[in-house]
Amino acid sequence: MNVKQTRRTGFTLVELLVVIAIIGILVALLLPAVSAAREAARKMSCGNNLKQIGLAMRTYHNTYNSLPFNGMYFWTRQSNNGQTWHGSSHGSPWVRLLPFMEMDPLYNAFNFTVSGRRTSAPYQNWSNFETLTHLHGSMVHWNRSEILPILICPSANVDPYVHRANYDIDPSISTYGYSMGAGRSNSWQNMCNSYPGNIFQTGPANHGNDARGYRISGVFGRGAWAARFRDVSDGESQVIMVGELLPHKSDHYVNGWVHANATWSLTTAPINFPIVGVGDPGFSWSSSNPPLNPYGCTHFKNWQTSQGFKSQHKGGAQFVLVDGSVQFLSDNIDYITYNRLGDRRDGGPLGEQWKNN
Repeated sequence: MNVKQTRRTGFTLVELLVVIAIIGILVALLLPAVSAAREAARKMSCGNNLKQIGLAMRTYHNTYNSLPFNGMYFWTRQSNNGQTWHGSSHGSPWVRLLPFMEMDPLYNAFNFTVSGRRTSAPYQNWSNFETLTHLHGSMVHWNRSEILPILICPSANVDPYVHRANYDIDPSISTYGYSMGAGRSNSWQNMCNSYPGNIFQTGPANHGNDARGYRISGVFGRGAWAARFRDVSDGESQVIMVGELLPHKSDHYVNGWVHANATWSLTTAPINFPIVGVGDPGFSWSSSNPPLNPYGCTHFKNWQTSQGFKSQHKGGAQFVLVDGSVQFLSDNIDYITYNRLGDRRDGGPLGEQWKNN
């Protein structure tokens, strides 16, 4: 008698479960690799932005024999418009750099005969539109609508605008800031005095509030001054020019890339110092109630720490040096070494080890 054998054509439930489990394990192993690859690509794109910024800065210097200075004046003899401080403003270094980043049409659209800013918020006086479309901070049209991709790091998990409480305009932001080096930095309302700066005695001007180079530690000032290459006595490959920042971590950064009092940064705070910023748990716009930390070191209005360089790259941030090279600096870098990199004339040796931190 012939016995016919039946051929099985399907999977048992146990086999299906095993296959599903194996697929799940493979996916779990693959996802971190995919995520890491994506971040590596974003980090590379961010570095390319900095390379282009560095090239633009050096081309500007070759044209004008100086890096682009900030358009905020402390003396009327400089402003030539009878105004000082905010009233004198003609925009940030980024505004001057626009033609060197292939953005001539945008640069030509600015009205440089207008200075100052609106004086109340929310703003109600629309009688003089020309005055409202100024170059300082909250421009009605350009600063609101013009997002510059070259000023946005793809790794930074921020919106192109950071809403500022009680303001009717959300300026478009930058994730890069220009360096004032290791200068003096008083805390706001004595919130925190852990990082007073000026450790080499080369930057006595508080927050770079000067337009005289001998009082500025880095290559940019908050006033209308910027260094020439000959002012960088420590060497162009040894001094930070521009670095990454997180715009929602500072009450100045939220003002946007056009603002003359926004993206100035210092090396006084360690890289990636934790700040409770806009959108973070526990954040408060109130200056009298620093969130989470009774001493206010994490408050976004404490300029000793909030105006420091930060990124969302794992373990550090990227910087472009005066020579145009881009370096990734670890947030574990020696604090003195980091500040020597911020200072253009501290005179101390660095060696090459810092590049591996």
